[in-house]
Parts: sequence; structure tokens; C-alpha cells
Amino acid sequence: MKYALCVAAALATTLAAQPPPSSSLLSRLLRIAGLTSSPSQMRGPADDTAAGNIWVISIDGGNAKALTADGGYRSPQFSPADGSVVAMKGDTIVRIPADGGRAASTHRVAGITKLVGFDSSSRDDLLVLLDGGASPLGMVSLATGTVTPLPYNAGSDDERRMLAQIRGQDRVYGSTMLYTKTETKHGLSRDIEWTDVYVRRGNAEPRNITACDGSNCVQPALSPDGRRVAYVKVE
Repeated sequence: MKYALCVAAALATTLAAQPPPSSSLLSRLLRIAGLTSSPSQMRGPADDTAAGNIWVISIDGGNAKALTADGGYRSPQFSPADGSVVAMKGDTIVRIPADGGRAASTHRVAGITKLVGFDSSSRDDLLVLLDGGASPLGMVSLATGTVTPLPYNAGSDDERRMLAQIRGQDRVYGSTMLYTKTETKHGLSRDIEWTDVYVRRGNAEPRNITACDGSNCVQPALSPDGRRVAYVKVE
């Protein structure tokens, strides 16, 4: 009973400007992950687990800023508590100041492959993807470093589609969508390919906001105020 109450508390989430939360676990996980559409309606590419430096850019493009310079970071997420960026470096969760600076280690947690999103009802709890174990999904507490596996039904088509989307990079925040797209240009001896981050707001045309020009820019996440995008730039 105590375990069930803890899981229920960790999963409760209320996002501003979103439809009223469903009682289903599936809907709650989708909202935390920034997947407000049905997973059967979206087909995001598999997430690139390559690591690099964390950059932040205005959602309108321009003013791109590197928050780190020593490399090895992945899965950036904005903290709803203070606007800092939380990310993985190896098997350690780190917190990076909003304006850049030294990354501070919070906890070393083995088995986390990706930080997915914060539970807005408990600002220290993060939905994560896990490698191995009984469930591929869990909640990690930034206060204690404790990981709580979440129920997952591998026999459910909806939950399998949800997991595939969480592993991808497409994210929908209300009427704003972030996604990655492969770009190509001709080089001297071969075509050069890289990945940029695009944003689409409502019915407006999608815009390339990173223009990485030869470097892969991946794993985008939107800030709580909707003004900034964090991403990983792989040199």
C-alpha cells in the first residue's frame, strides 16, 4: 500500500495550459514527457544517446549560448524550481546554472539512460528511462537519488507506443512542438549531414533555430516559461 501511494504521488502532474489530467498512468506519463498527442499519432526518431555540450537558445532563434565546455553531457531538462539545467554526465546527474558555470554533481545513479521530464507536482522528481530491470521507466528523486520503478505493461500496445515516443526526440508542449531534422550540404568529396532542432508553433511554418552547420544538435527540451530551448551539441 505504501509503495502504491508513493507511486501515485510521484505520478500526479498538472501542467499549465494543458487539458485536465486523465486518471490513467499513460496520460500522466505522456504529459510529463512532453507528449501531449496520442503516441499512436506520432512517430519520432530514435533518440541519439551521443553526448556533447549543453547549449541554450531563445525559442525565436539567436542568442545561442554554451552552458558547458568539457563535453560528455546528455538529456538536458530545465528545472521548474530555479531554471537551471539538469542533465546526465556518465552515470551522474548534474545541475548546471541557468547562465552557465561549473556543473554540480547531485547523485550518481547507475542505469539511467535518459532524463525525460519533471513531474510538475513534485519539482525534485524526474521521469527517467532505465536500462534493465523490471520496468523501463522510473522516477528519480533529485533530493535523495532514489529511483522508483514505475508500472509498465509490455503487453499493452499503447504503452509500447508511449515508450517508443519517450525514446524519441519529438516533444509537444501545448501548441509548441520541438523536433530534430537531418540537414545536408555538399562537401568537396561527399555530402555532409548533421541534425538541427526545429520549432513549430501552432499552424506556423517550422523554423530551424539551431543552424548547427555540421555539428549534430539533438535532445531538445523547452523551458517552463516557453522562452528557451536546451539541447546537446555534439562536435
